Amino acid sequence: MKKTYNVGYEDGKYVIEYSMPGNKEGALEIDEKNMELDSAKFYKMIFEKVNEEIEIVIANQISTDLDSRIIKKGARVCETLQSLCDDICKEINKKCFSA
Repeated sequence: MKKTYNVGYEDGKYVIEYSMPGNKEGALEIDEKNMELDSAKFYKMIFEKVNEEIEIVIANQISTDLDSRIIKKGARVCETLQSLCDDICKEINKKCFSA
């Protein structure tokens, strides 16, 4: 299963949401000031219901019309989340779905 999560920016927060319309997963926010990720909510939102091999794509949907600092910081957020998801997916796939 491949899932894409979009990262946007609104009201001082980076917002991560599943790309499918009408999703029930909700959104995860990272406040730009403290840059803290609620790891429990992150795991629950993305990995809790995994029941087959998974691949996660973090898509940077941050508007290029914003301040360059917001765009650069957002790119780092996306890169970090992608790296984290890649590592977690690798472990889940290896431990739970390898023959």
